[in-house]
Amino acid sequence: MINFLDTSAVLEGAYLKYSNTFISATVLMELENIKSSNKSEHIKYLARQATRDIIAFKSITKKPFSQEKIDKLINKSAILSDIHDHRILCEALLLARETKEEVNFITCDSSQYLFAQQFPKIKTELYRVLNEDGFEYNGWGLYTPTENIMAQLYTDLSQNVLGCRINEFAEIFEDGQLKDVLFWNGKNYRNLKYQNFTSVLGEQIRPRNLEQKMYLDLLQNRDIPIKLCVAKFGTGKSFLALNYALHEIQQGRFDKIVFVKNNLEVKGAGTLGTLPGDEIAKQYPWLRQIEDHIGPQLFEEYLENKTIEPAHLSTLRGRDLKNCIVLVDEAENLLATNIQLLVGRMAANSEIIFCADVKQCDYQDESKSGIPKMIKAFAGHPLFGMVKLLKTERSDVAAMADLMD
Repeated sequence: MINFLDTSAVLEGAYLKYSNTFISATVLMELENIKSSNKSEHIKYLARQATRDIIAFKSITKKPFSQEKIDKLINKSAILSDIHDHRILCEALLLARETKEEVNFITCDSSQYLFAQQFPKIKTELYRVLNEDGFEYNGWGLYTPTENIMAQLYTDLSQNVLGCRINEFAEIFEDGQLKDVLFWNGKNYRNLKYQNFTSVLGEQIRPRNLEQKMYLDLLQNRDIPIKLCVAKFGTGKSFLALNYALHEIQQGRFDKIVFVKNNLEVKGAGTLGTLPGDEIAKQYPWLRQIEDHIGPQLFEEYLENKTIEPAHLSTLRGRDLKNCIVLVDEAENLLATNIQLLVGRMAANSEIIFCADVKQCDYQDESKSGIPKMIKAFAGHPLFGMVKLLKTERSDVAAMADLMD
């Protein structure tokens, strides 16, 4: 089998992971054009690096096809047009015809992937890129549909023409501009339908950026009982989850919040030693973040009347958590078995919200975090939804911490 890489796959370094790789003349031309384009410096760097690697790797085949043959294929087709993406597809089709071998067309572009699937003479593979957290799914994707696919999408929203996973948000771009944000629930695409609300302190809770809009939509979706927000510090993942949970209790939809946190010492910090007091007193240092959000008076009141119930992982085995929201903070410090335990406690009319920043995992071996395994196992399941937040909203000072990465 010959692995044919389009430009998007080359830019993401797919040639490093496949053998018997083919790069077409049109792809090489696109790489050259990118280097002198007005695209971001990062994209131009990737184009330069890919070009150097293609020259150095003797195992990569580079071959031009007759432009007349490509033009002939385009003219004979009812769906192909004279654009670079379609010319690259034609080169893959010509490669299959001339070599008589199976050709695997590899792309990172969801629209190109969907389009290529209309040609049964070649296999098609969507190359999923691992993000900086080490997994391939954000809960949302960026899509630039062709004119044909865009028409299909808005003609019949019950057809998954974008190829989204169940409970995935889709950012739709047209001519480089964001056109729409849709949500695929497994039956149809719909627009965002989150609602702003007033917190228990009288503060208006509204999203500050696009990812927060998707997160609020997910939080307020009662069809999804398992919710995950992956984000760095200061993005609002815990703030929005806590305020949503308290608002739902205030509205009478749930009885209480069960607050869970694996109380690991911060990596590199000294130990506090054994803490005195009962179960709540021992966990009090790890509950202060709730107090930060709602103030000491309301915090003490909610602990007293059990609106907020702190729960240590060691006490949860055998529990039957009904009619509550389980809020799991700093979930990056959970093992996969801890996540299984928590999900297995969920009973009637309960939800569980995981908030995680995998970069802040406090295990010496960060691969112990169960979050990547959770995403791999649950992504696309009708009962699971996820959103990754990108922007720090806490303050300009807090955002400076990113400079130390």
